Amino acid sequence: MITTLRKITLLLGSGLLMMNLVGCNEDEEPCTDQTLEPLRLMITDLEENNLLDEDSDYELADFKLFYQDNNDWVELTVEADETSDEQPFIESMEAAEESLEGNTEFQLVLTENESVTFDFVVTLSNASGCDVFSYEATDSEGEDLDQRSEGEPRPYIIQIDFETE
Repeated sequence: MITTLRKITLLLGSGLLMMNLVGCNEDEEPCTDQTLEPLRLMITDLEENNLLDEDSDYELADFKLFYQDNNDWVELTVEADETSDEQPFIESMEAAEESLEGNTEFQLVLTENESVTFDFVVTLSNASGCDVFSYEATDSEGEDLDQRSEGEPRPYIIQIDFETE
């Protein structure tokens, strides 16, 4: 009888150990790969007027986005979109892809005399086993670009300083 009791105890202990080893841990969430997000820019003047608004004198075709590849500036495709609170902005998936490749200096050109240079850095980490992207945008002086605090998505804000002559 004692031998049978030991066998039952050993079987129960082994069974519990196996369940612990192969059982699911409900506290852990499986990681999910993130998808690459495009560069998103809301373009304003110094008075914070959105240059893509209906009241603006500018249109999507007026904005040109370039990245610097060695000594050459290469034009990228930009598309117009709106935030959830209907604020217009431009976006470029090509800019995000180029940043991943190491081309992080960009220039937004409105006219021959009005342009803004900035850096946009996208990094990919998969240390956790999942693809995780991080994004950073800074002006030509290294200061972080502001992002909209309302609506989704939250584009970076680029200001164009129109020269007065």
